[in-house]
Amino acid sequence: MSRLHLFSVVLLFVAFLPQKYEGCEHCYTTKEINDGVSQARKLLLVAPSLKKNVTSLSDKITFLDVHMTLALTEVRSSIPKLLGQAYALNGDTDDVAYFAAHASVPGKPYNEYFGIVSTIDVYGHNIRHGQMSASSVMVANLGDGSKETYNSIRVGWMVSPELYGDSYAHFYTHWNVCFLRGDGYGRKGCYNMECPGFQLEQGSKVAPGAIITKAPTTGGSHHTITVKLFKERSSKNWWVYYGMDNDTPTAVGYYPGNLFAGLAEKASDIAFGGESRARRSLPTPPMGSGFLPSPSAASMSNLQFVDQDGQSIPISSDLPVIAEKPKCYYVSPIVGAKFFFGGPAGCF
Repeated sequence: MSRLHLFSVVLLFVAFLPQKYEGCEHCYTTKEINDGVSQARKLLLVAPSLKKNVTSLSDKITFLDVHMTLALTEVRSSIPKLLGQAYALNGDTDDVAYFAAHASVPGKPYNEYFGIVSTIDVYGHNIRHGQMSASSVMVANLGDGSKETYNSIRVGWMVSPELYGDSYAHFYTHWNVCFLRGDGYGRKGCYNMECPGFQLEQGSKVAPGAIITKAPTTGGSHHTITVKLFKERSSKNWWVYYGMDNDTPTAVGYYPGNLFAGLAEKASDIAFGGESRARRSLPTPPMGSGFLPSPSAASMSNLQFVDQDGQSIPISSDLPVIAEKPKCYYVSPIVGAKFFFGGPAGCF
């Protein structure tokens, strides 16, 4: 595997900076990360402009969105040498963010993807402004490994008083593109329809940002949503389909292919899991149902990826885990295209 490929692996989801604990095969210690910083900085160009003006919620999530591939490589010993740039991209914000997810690795299941499908348990949480809990699926293209060629789309549900003005569970979409500009690296993208991008399908019964449930729930009774995100071959547009509970997913709308570089052709990586985020002055909110992986925890099931012919193929084998606080938030192995994930509030 080339150095460029390894760096491209690191760029996707940099907020997942794991810490190893006993029994966590795919997690990494802070010492392993720090040991690689000086070497990584000699190899990779740090772009300070990418850390400027990180004030809006969407900007903060953009940093979190460039995160997941810390576990997307089988060459474990090479990862620490490349994490200096990941630290630089993550920047200094007022947020603490924890993730628990599964993600593809290069060549497993495949090297290219054209969509992803999942049925996700939905839970409401009574949380405060400055806290956020979410569960989503993601497709991304890492381009040539440089920051300006990173593209991603995420679809799922979220509770965020800061974004929505309430503590309900909302259906959400998010897109992100990094690009090169005269003064350094820039970003574009947003949640839902907050900026030009997502095109709502005429007659759709739901729009990105819609409320799924108003009732806080833990364990027991809850809703599910089935989301399908796939690239249409002829137009190169990325379509979002959505169905609630037992409803068959129907078209919500699409992201035009011309918004993206690499994603206009395919995704190089897929990922799915949960997120818990809060201002440093607040406790982190629950992830999923608020339980660590167990029958009471939230689940993602019916996991499938979409191939270039538009066929949906079940993800039946286990994939690497990304969890930087596994004692607080974690995922179970994938068994029968399903896994459990989550954790309680109050992890610091």
